Amino acid sequence: MKNILTISLIILGLSTIKSQQIGLTSQYLFNDFAINPAVAGTKSYSPLSISFRRQWLGIDEAPVTQNLMYHTFLGESTGIGGHVFNDASGPSRRTGISTTFAYNIKTSKKTKLSFGMSGSLTQFSINRDRLITDIPGDIAIINLNNQLIGDCNFGIYWSGEKHFVGISGYNLFENKTDLTSLTTPITNTLNRVFYAHGGYNFKLGAVIEIQPSMIVRMMNNNLVQLDGNLKLTVKNAYSLGISYRNKDAIAFIAGINLGTTTVGYSYDLGISEIKTYNSGTHEVFLCYKLKKNNNSKTPWKNRNRVYSSNTSEN
Repeated sequence: MKNILTISLIILGLSTIKSQQIGLTSQYLFNDFAINPAVAGTKSYSPLSISFRRQWLGIDEAPVTQNLMYHTFLGESTGIGGHVFNDASGPSRRTGISTTFAYNIKTSKKTKLSFGMSGSLTQFSINRDRLITDIPGDIAIINLNNQLIGDCNFGIYWSGEKHFVGISGYNLFENKTDLTSLTTPITNTLNRVFYAHGGYNFKLGAVIEIQPSMIVRMMNNNLVQLDGNLKLTVKNAYSLGISYRNKDAIAFIAGINLGTTTVGYSYDLGISEIKTYNSGTHEVFLCYKLKKNNNSKTPWKNRNRVYSSNTSEN
């Protein structure tokens, strides 16, 4: 029983390792709303996006994540948004929804400061049928249960035509899950996760832009992870990028802007010890830009073109 219980908790903990309690993504370069609720309503359009991430290809039961996101502006200073997510690792699954409210303040003619809060409900579950034990009627399996947990997230985001800076925090309530109703409860803490991100867009000539950016992930258990990114955009339509995630992976990112639609793809090449057991991670991103902000003086398809999820587009 102890062995199977340990295995279950390790699987459940996969979403904790490497700050993945809220699902790791390499496509924040096209969708910064994924890492900061304060982004809601800051674009000149309303992005509806969907992403699919298949992690560690070649390893059975490796994490698979799907996200559906939308945010929009209400007037000049208010933003709202929503996020539906599903994150599965072997027999464990994390499915939920969050809603976001943001308030934007103009700090100059070309910059704005946004404050955002979101509330979330997450269903944690384990599929008993996918767990096999040597002991019939093992209490570690029989007593597995599902839990619905609420939490809160926050964010601050300052952006302009060429720059963006933000901080955000997730799992602020730091709730605990107990999926095993044993005599001695074993809890899995949903650690707080904090993000700090920023970048700047440099224009080279009439059609080329380069955007260096960075993101730092911090957890309460002193785990710190740093991403360094470099993105090249040509004619505001074709993008190539590279991201280095320390002690984890190098991500190669590509995207194309078709006016109202953005398509992105990333391939993460592992550099950690687990690299010998898998052939990398694939992630696909699709975004459709809905209603236009008529108060914007800049053509909506050209605004925030470089950074969008840690980049300013989308």
